[in-house]
Amino acid sequence: MATGDLTGRTVELLQALIRNACVNDGTPESGQEVRNADLLQSYLEGSGLAIQRYEPTPGRTSLVARIEGTDPSAPSLCLMGHTDVVPVSPDGWSRDPFGGELVDGEVWGRGAVDMLNLTAAQAVAFRHLADQGFRPRGDLVYFAVADEESGSAHGARWMADNAADAIRADYVLTESGGIHSGSEEAPAISVHVAEKGVAWRRLTVRGTPGHGSMPFRTDNALVKAAVVVQRLADYRPPARFNELWLAQVDALDLPEEARVQLLDEDRIDGFLAEMPNPGAAGHLHACSHTTFSPNVVAGPGKTNVIPNRVDIDVDIRTIPGDDEAAVAAHLREALGDLADQVEVEALMD
Repeated sequence: MATGDLTGRTVELLQALIRNACVNDGTPESGQEVRNADLLQSYLEGSGLAIQRYEPTPGRTSLVARIEGTDPSAPSLCLMGHTDVVPVSPDGWSRDPFGGELVDGEVWGRGAVDMLNLTAAQAVAFRHLADQGFRPRGDLVYFAVADEESGSAHGARWMADNAADAIRADYVLTESGGIHSGSEEAPAISVHVAEKGVAWRRLTVRGTPGHGSMPFRTDNALVKAAVVVQRLADYRPPARFNELWLAQVDALDLPEEARVQLLDEDRIDGFLAEMPNPGAAGHLHACSHTTFSPNVVAGPGKTNVIPNRVDIDVDIRTIPGDDEAAVAAHLREALGDLADQVEVEALMD
């Protein structure tokens, strides 16, 4: 089969995955990845592949397919792609986020980048190998997993706890590794070999309820929460380097002066602040720092009532060496004199 045919199949499958709108908002009944599981199963079964389905919660379906290797002692490889997407704010889109439109050679829609593109491409490659009668030395596994976007309790975590043998592999290829560098004539894409840690936290700020018509000298939890959010936004933990960071900088095609600054813990932040490409700067900053992003604020929610409680959900991503104790220390430093007034609950580690 020509490469163009495989590309066409991938585009069509990606469009269909997007249109299934498997939106995961974190509630057990959301996602409904069964729609994408059915689609992928129908596609893969065209080559006679045996498919295993796993559904720990109604509608939260994951798929596993396998091409058996010829040598049981050879290393195995898993192609892992998730089938859910995060919610959308439609007014922030110029096109239908679930339309899967093909415009000027690009597919538009929620999940086109994260990561239905790869989930589709892996499925097409996997079926193509099966169609050709390919037999690897070690097993080749295709794993289309639910609930990646909200903790994996209905997806990878459940699979690891309950069906580990179905997905066990020596190596895994999965989403979003690498950034583009180099020139148009000689482009380069780095390969990522690790992920940062996740330490989601819910910060609860309490106040005293009252009537919104009399705000003077009141104990408004939302007002205090606003200060907490600003302190988190302003917090700048120092860069800390490890062998993975050193190897990444060494692999990038960068001018020598840029390389020197990226390897200097005292200069890196200033260099990243002045980088003309904010996307690349954000990536490099995230690879060299523990980061804090306050993303959700929730409270009782009545316009004429002064709130007595506000919850702030913070997406914390840790670099190697930062454990739970380090996260707690970071939060205390960020919050300063407000630290004792804020309750901290771990949502995910």
